[in-house]
Amino acid sequence: MSTSPVPPPRPTAGPSRTATVPVEGELDYESCGELLRAVAAHLAARPRVDVVRVDCGGMSLCDSMGLSALLQVRRDVDAAGRRLLLDHRPAHLERLLRLTGTADYLLTDRPD
Repeated sequence: MSTSPVPPPRPTAGPSRTATVPVEGELDYESCGELLRAVAAHLAARPRVDVVRVDCGGMSLCDSMGLSALLQVRRDVDAAGRRLLLDHRPAHLERLLRLTGTADYLLTDRPD
């Protein structure tokens, strides 16, 4: 059973206007929509958020739908001309990204 992985977004003020979206519990079919909605809210926010950080430190599992959501987040952030950072990645996520060949795509910082 999935726990709610994405608490309400926490925008953080700073020179780069960063928003952090924490992921808690499982990122799976039942919960990936919450991540996508939270990131979309940050991308639509005013003032503009320049960097979206997904804090994966509390992630206990990421299945194929969770990976698909992370890939969609990358596409959405890139399309908006912003930066995406996946912070505090647990070993199971690192392994999934490596095995699926998605690590370079998801982890490469694309500065403006």
